[in-house]
Amino acid sequence: MNKLFWFLILFLGINAGTSAQKTDSLKYIYNNQTIYRYGGWFIKGSDRLTFRDLKAEFSISELGMHSFNKARKYKTISNVFRFISVLSSIAAAAYITSNNRNTAYAFMGGQFVLLLGSFHYYTLSNQSLDRALWQRNKDLLFPK
Repeated sequence: MNKLFWFLILFLGINAGTSAQKTDSLKYIYNNQTIYRYGGWFIKGSDRLTFRDLKAEFSISELGMHSFNKARKYKTISNVFRFISVLSSIAAAAYITSNNRNTAYAFMGGQFVLLLGSFHYYTLSNQSLDRALWQRNKDLLFPK
């Protein structure tokens, strides 16, 4: 009975030590390697990243990289729509001063539609980016 007791104590001590090391390393990875949003910035450990800096961070996650590329595509479309909307507002202002109100209203309607499209693609970009960050952090913390 005495040998069994000491064997159990030794087994539990070794087992508790290895699980504590695994938990500590997982906590270290979580605190220093995961990426999360903070306003318009992205934080990794104590580093502040921009949207452009994120591309290099997705090398560990194939699904995360796919979602990140979709987010970039949607962001580009959103920016193009927003730029064309600004041009449309300039054209509307030019037609208003030349007393061609029907054309000005058409440009203002186009501007409104372009802004709605820009907002839609901006939302899709944010959703894809959130999905990409989640997938990357999951692949980092729980590798296959």
